[in-house]
Order: sequence, then C-alpha cells, then structure tokens
Amino acid sequence: MALNVGPDFKQRWLNVPEAVRQTFIDDLSRICDVLKPNSNTSEWLAYDQKQQQMSFELIEDAYASRKAELIEAARLRKQLALEQKLEQKRAAEQAAAEQLRQDEIRQYAAQTQTLALIRQSIDHEVQTYTSRYMKNPETVAINFSKHSAIPDHEILSELESVRVRLELEADSAIEQAISAFRAKLQAAAAEEIDYILKNSKFSDEKPLT
Repeated sequence: MALNVGPDFKQRWLNVPEAVRQTFIDDLSRICDVLKPNSNTSEWLAYDQKQQQMSFELIEDAYASRKAELIEAARLRKQLALEQKLEQKRAAEQAAAEQLRQDEIRQYAAQTQTLALIRQSIDHEVQTYTSRYMKNPETVAINFSKHSAIPDHEILSELESVRVRLELEADSAIEQAISAFRAKLQAAAAEEIDYILKNSKFSDEKPLT
C-alpha cells in the first residue's frame, strides 16, 4: 500500500506549526510500533488513546498560537502602514508649510523693497519741495515769501503726514500677511491631529473611571 500525501505536500507540511509536525511524526511512530509482530495490540490501543488526546491538545494549542501570531503580524503591518501614511502626510504638510514660508518671505521682501522705494520717493519729494520753497538770500530786496500761498512749514507738515500714513499702511499689510501665515500653520496642525485621532485606537478607548 502506497501512502498518498496529496499535491503540494512539501509546502503544506512546511506551513504547519512545528508542534503539529512533531505530533504527526509521533503518531506515525506509534503506528509503526503496532505493526511489529511482537506488539501487544490491547496495550497499544490504550496507550494510543491517551497519546491521541494529548496530540489533539497540542495541535489545538499550536494552531491557537499560530493564529495569535498571524493576528499580531497583521496588526503590526496595519500599524506600520498607518505610520508610513502619517509620515508621508506630515512630510507633505511640512513641505507645504516650507513653501508657504518661502512665499511669505518673498512677499515680505517685496513689500519691504516697495516700502523702501516709497520712502525714497517721499524723501525726494520732500527735498524737491523744500528746495523749491527755500528762503531767498538776505541780499535780495524783494521778499517772495509774502506772495507764497502756502507756508513752508505747512508743506513740510503735509509731506510728513503722507510719509507716516504710507509707513502705517505698509506695516499693516505686513502684519496681515504674518497673521494669515500663522492661521494657515495652525489649521494644518489641527488637521494633522484630527487625522491621527481618527486613524488610531485612542478614540475607541473608554476613559478610566
């Protein structure tokens, strides 16, 4: 009589837990013992019944351990995939935040340059108007200041007011840009925290009483 172990026996045999393989080997060894001419069949049957019960328990324990190992491996794979996904999301958010920061830096530099040009223009206008309304030398007999419709100090005061107003408007624009950048960073951080809570088991845990 030939023993038919079926197809793919090697692969199936290697996938069986070590304790189960050893149990099968022990069962086969007992069967070989009973086939010997001088074996006592009644004693062998009693012994085999006890050994089979032990074999069943060993097999159940072995498969239970294998099942627990497979569940733990699946949990670790899922956890690793979640961590990788979170890491990728965090890296993308950091890249976006860095890009936003660079944009804000460029905008701030452009605004600073514009403000500097405005100040230079104002200073130039102040100098132009100042030179235009300078007092005549004392040697000149005619006093043209009497014919001037606007006094010098009023013109200078008006130019100073324009300069201060432009500076305040530029400072306000810069402050608004910084506030918008901070708001974007806070929104990105809140979104990441919500994502972590939704994809973890912390939200499912009941609080300790």
